[in-house]
Amino acid sequence: MNKVLVVEDDQGIRQIIKHNLVRESFTVFEAEDGVEGLAVAQDNNPDLVILDVEMPKMDGIDFCLRLREFSTIPVIFLSGKKDEQDRIQGFAAGGDDYVTKPFSKRELVMKVQAMMKRAQQAPSSIVAENNNPEALSHHKIRMDLGQHRVFWEDQEVSLTKNEFHILKVMLSEPSRVHPRDKLMDRVVEDRTIDSHVRGIRDKFKAFGVDPIETRRGVGFILKQWG
Repeated sequence: MNKVLVVEDDQGIRQIIKHNLVRESFTVFEAEDGVEGLAVAQDNNPDLVILDVEMPKMDGIDFCLRLREFSTIPVIFLSGKKDEQDRIQGFAAGGDDYVTKPFSKRELVMKVQAMMKRAQQAPSSIVAENNNPEALSHHKIRMDLGQHRVFWEDQEVSLTKNEFHILKVMLSEPSRVHPRDKLMDRVVEDRTIDSHVRGIRDKFKAFGVDPIETRRGVGFILKQWG
């Protein structure tokens, strides 16, 4: 698991990133715009994407939205845009991190290494319970998909239909930040995502735990217990 796709229209920046990643034993694929990047991603199945925002033909935001239709691999945005709204737009499109130019080459490589490590560890957080493929778990949370039941340790947590489905989406990728709009598109029709998340938290707090963290301006992530 060491394949990185760099989608960047500036050849000089692409080569700098490639040089530093290859030096750390990564295999690097290149693309100079979003259209080419999608084709390379589909043909080579990279483990992570470093993605420029402003590019010809298809920009990074549109690329990420299209990528998320068939892949959940980590995406690091690389951009000269530094405003908070630009960062929020990147995360909302499905990005996992946002690095502004000019950037530290060493820091970027370390971010790639850290994300790769988390991605490798993530499947161990999603396990079948009692050989049941219709079960998800993270730390002491256990979800039985077949019986539509949720447990904290051995105590059942009573959730509404929307709360159950929100938690299911989050359990499927427990180390990922889930943007509000994505949760609303996938789960909730009445556009009250915050109230549903609050409901989940309140019900788990009865057992002395809050399993969800808010990333302000971005979305929600399950608590990453050590």
